[in-house]
Amino acid sequence: AQDLALVCPASTGGGAVIEEQARVIRVINGVAEIVTQRPSACGSCAAKQGCGTSMLAAWLPHRQLNFHIVNDIDARVGDLVVVGLDERVLQRGSLLLYAVPLAGLLTGAIAGERLFAQFGWSSELGAVLLGLLGLTVSLGLVRRSAAERVIAGEGGIRLLRVAGRTLSLKPDDSMLTNGR
Repeated sequence: AQDLALVCPASTGGGAVIEEQARVIRVINGVAEIVTQRPSACGSCAAKQGCGTSMLAAWLPHRQLNFHIVNDIDARVGDLVVVGLDERVLQRGSLLLYAVPLAGLLTGAIAGERLFAQFGWSSELGAVLLGLLGLTVSLGLVRRSAAERVIAGEGGIRLLRVAGRTLSLKPDDSMLTNGR
């Protein structure tokens, strides 16, 4: 299964940008579909030869991530491009992804424990059930919020530059007329 997301450009406002290389596999109506390999965290560690995590990473398949992203740098199919992610967007997204579900879980668990205890039922069961409900609701809110940000153009990911051009496989009109 491939991960698909529509990513819109956003200005960094002078913040740090995390860069990654990707390959353009399709361009349609000003939107480029790019593919990047999900990197292993063990790629540059000095202790990777004796590390269990490094051995595990070698056994697991490297997933490709596909994105649809606004092509404002005139990238062409086959080009190697540099994709940038605003570091502040990553930090806010990480906080949203971890803090909100945790708060939902804890709030639901506390409410469930107290509510079930008032009715004389098992407070542990109430904590588990309402904790899971709080977690589920908060994950839905996080997903909805993330989708709204992407639609509003606040995805934080954008094409920065073309790192390497590939030769076009289709002959253009000038090649056809000059050859005759």
